[in-house]
Amino acid sequence: MIGKKIGLLGGTFDPIHFGHLNLAFELMEKRALDQVWFIPAQVNPFKENVPPKEMHHRLAMVALAIQDIPQFYLKDLEKERPAPSYAIDTLKAFIAEEAYSPTPHQFFLILGEDGISNFYEWHLAEEIVKLVPLLIGSRSGIPQPFYELFPPSIQKAIQEGITHTRLMDISSTDIRARLAKGLYCGHLVPELVMNYIDNKKLYN
Repeated sequence: MIGKKIGLLGGTFDPIHFGHLNLAFELMEKRALDQVWFIPAQVNPFKENVPPKEMHHRLAMVALAIQDIPQFYLKDLEKERPAPSYAIDTLKAFIAEEAYSPTPHQFFLILGEDGISNFYEWHLAEEIVKLVPLLIGSRSGIPQPFYELFPPSIQKAIQEGITHTRLMDISSTDIRARLAKGLYCGHLVPELVMNYIDNKKLYN
């Protein structure tokens, strides 16, 4: 027997924004997931030269953003790990936790459309798609020539995971830049998160 269907959404969440939440909602509903787990990364392997805000701040912001959504959960598994954060290690840890359960959860790795371009460069990417299916939020589908040079197993995982969603074009990088200039970001970031950012003076 299989337990819950769990979508895993990782990222630096620096800060978390409505684009993250919308992606999680859309894929949860369209792929009949029971829950989505948000997993803040210690340091993104592709952004090691740009360290994010301290982990405790990003964990707090995610907790505030999802606190009223019963299907969303915060997982701080990567908090104690040395940087950088590799998805393969996190996946193996969650799968190992389920090994002796009579109804183990079924995990899915959630990605946005923009996360596919360099997926083949992820640490042990071909191993990842053997462990879990991909779920990819895409506004209009990802043209095959875009990834036809990827290894066959990754091509297949992408094709099976593409899901039409109404993506929000929001970037944490742009939000940080706006906040640094003192510009309004309430249309991009949940109110409780904005209050936390303002109180802690995180990005100004």
